[in-house]
Amino acid sequence: MKLKKVAVVGAVAAVGAVALGMTGAQAATLLGSSNIRDNSIQSVDIKDGTLVGRDFNAATLRQLHGQRGLTGPQGPKGATGLTGATGAAGVQGPKGDKGDKGMLGAFYATAVYNAGDTNAGAIATVACDTDSTDFTAIAGGVQVLGLDADANSRNTPVSSSFPGRMDWSTNAPRADRLDGWIVQFGGNAGAVSDKAPEKVTVWALCVPGSDIPVHETYNQQG
Repeated sequence: MKLKKVAVVGAVAAVGAVALGMTGAQAATLLGSSNIRDNSIQSVDIKDGTLVGRDFNAATLRQLHGQRGLTGPQGPKGATGLTGATGAAGVQGPKGDKGDKGMLGAFYATAVYNAGDTNAGAIATVACDTDSTDFTAIAGGVQVLGLDADANSRNTPVSSSFPGRMDWSTNAPRADRLDGWIVQFGGNAGAVSDKAPEKVTVWALCVPGSDIPVHETYNQQG
């Protein structure tokens, strides 16, 4: 059914004007709702396209709206946007405090054998600390030069020089001890005995609080 605007006044005025011989203007001023029989105005009496939303009550408007349709499928993902420009570099922070030296607390330990009785083939050692194993000797050696007037002429060879501590009960290095330095002079290597060094100083560079492991990188199987 077509919906037509209920032009009640205009339609009734026209009908009344014909019946009573009045003009349309006269009918509009004389006729009212009480002059119209209930349910007498029909769709044909209403001009097409003249009804608007305010001409209907809320219940009628709800009936005119159809049911909500199903939600459509999600569309494809859009293309990734372009990467933004790199931001400006931040301001350089303040200079930090000076750090500790890499070998803070390190020192040289020396053992002086100056009685003049160190012989060829002798073993001499120096300990980083007599009462503590909290140090590791990372370097060491032995000195003969300059200890007396004849030291340069003796020129005694050294057969061993390595980090460790001696076990004098067995005359062998202690296992897992790197807190000192051990040297052994050459002796009786040839037909004539090597000259005794007589006076010796053994050196070790000791570092506290360090645990330096030993990695065997070669082992010749005889």
